[in-house]
Amino acid sequence: MLDLGNGLRAIVQTAVILGMLLVVVACGAVRGSGAVSQPSPAIPQPTVTPPGAPERTVTVPTEQVELAIQKAALRAAGTNEMELVVDVTIPDTCTEARYEIGREGTRVLVRVWGERPTGMACAQVIREEQLVIPLGVVPSGGFIVELNGVEVALGEDEAVKGEPGTDALERGLVSIDTLEVRVGERTRRHVVIEVQGTLPDACAELAEQPSVSVADRRVSVLLEWERPRGLMCAQVLRPFTTTVDLGELEPGSYMLVVNDLETTFEVE
Repeated sequence: MLDLGNGLRAIVQTAVILGMLLVVVACGAVRGSGAVSQPSPAIPQPTVTPPGAPERTVTVPTEQVELAIQKAALRAAGTNEMELVVDVTIPDTCTEARYEIGREGTRVLVRVWGERPTGMACAQVIREEQLVIPLGVVPSGGFIVELNGVEVALGEDEAVKGEPGTDALERGLVSIDTLEVRVGERTRRHVVIEVQGTLPDACAELAEQPSVSVADRRVSVLLEWERPRGLMCAQVLRPFTTTVDLGELEPGSYMLVVNDLETTFEVE
């Protein structure tokens, strides 16, 4: 029994010594190789938007600009429906035309403006654009359309059908502001007058052929505006300048009457 215990003790001691030798050998191998542990590179992971979360949007600041309205008119767009057609002048290549519609009872409020990015350098190229704005069903008895603060009333029958049995054009005398008589531009007795005045609304245009008559040293000129009958037009006064050729006149003093404005001139 005594010899058996001594034998077991010797075996355990030998195993411990062998284990320590293996550890020493392993450490020496690592030190001799010169290997250095490096951290693993980070791998970028895509950002995942949680379901139901709002998407991120980039908002570009904009500014509003005023647009010049050249013409505005109502036209039929279907059974008892109307649309507003607006011709605008846009000042540059960046600006886009915008509109919005509001309603107050039988009043239709239409606003037209331009919108462009704030601070952006834009080519100053003027361009024309036509907006077609649906107004929906015309209420019984008509409605009132207000375009950029200009109010115009229009009845349903007038808007859709016009007045049967009448000319397709409405006419009236233009308002005259100034007259200038130029004598002797081509020949000594040749007379031309330059007229400045205003047209009554955004639809009216100056008639192409004015009426001219000469009787007893009195020269009468009638300048008229005309527009398609039944149009709703923005009530914006529009200035104009035109010339009327009176031709050759005999020497003497003349009274010139253009619509309701009078002046005198001499032909030598």
